[in-house]
Amino acid sequence: MKRKYKIACLGDSMTAFWGTEMPELRDALAKHFPEQPFELFNYGVSGTRAEYGIYRITHDFPNPFGAGSQKCLSAVSPDLVVVESFAYNHRLDGKHRIDNYNDVLRRMFDVLRATTPAKLLFLITIPPDRENFLDHVPTYREVAKDMRQEWAAYSEMYLEAAVQFAEMEHLPCINIYERVKEKVKSGVPISWFIDQNDHIHPSRYAYELIGEEIAEAIHRLDCIQ
Repeated sequence: MKRKYKIACLGDSMTAFWGTEMPELRDALAKHFPEQPFELFNYGVSGTRAEYGIYRITHDFPNPFGAGSQKCLSAVSPDLVVVESFAYNHRLDGKHRIDNYNDVLRRMFDVLRATTPAKLLFLITIPPDRENFLDHVPTYREVAKDMRQEWAAYSEMYLEAAVQFAEMEHLPCINIYERVKEKVKSGVPISWFIDQNDHIHPSRYAYELIGEEIAEAIHRLDCIQ
């Protein structure tokens, strides 16, 4: 019997909202690799920046999915780490702080290389729906729409910075951001890709796309020997 191939997904709420089971990823992997068992670990924490992502690689932290603490990512010795961009939680840093964002991401990849045996994939998540950004979120109910639209534009600026970072660092990349933009340009409503309960996180359809892209990247990069 083959040993389980361990995949850890590290990110903010864009990863956390996938849930502990990450069913769309599980199903995509089962379709592409029917003979290979997998073990999946969700290391997403809502509302967190890349700096706290670095911390979680080597430090246990409060379990976002239940009581107690979750073991640090390096402790599970994953075979593959999918690193999400954390762009949405850097959106208010401003254009002048993009170099800092790049430095933090670079440090994150350095720490992963130093503390795990994993192959690394960089995931750039969905673009924002500028028109409806953060609609229906109770904590933003009284925030002016034009301000929320500004925040969406700032998010997009950091997603673009993530794309450029992947190119600069020659990282294996899953660019969901540009894939969705292409689909929207061809006529697919952006609402298909965004959770209509909060107008920020990926929809289940978007998670299906992400899961498929991860499975295809594992094939393309020949991750499983």
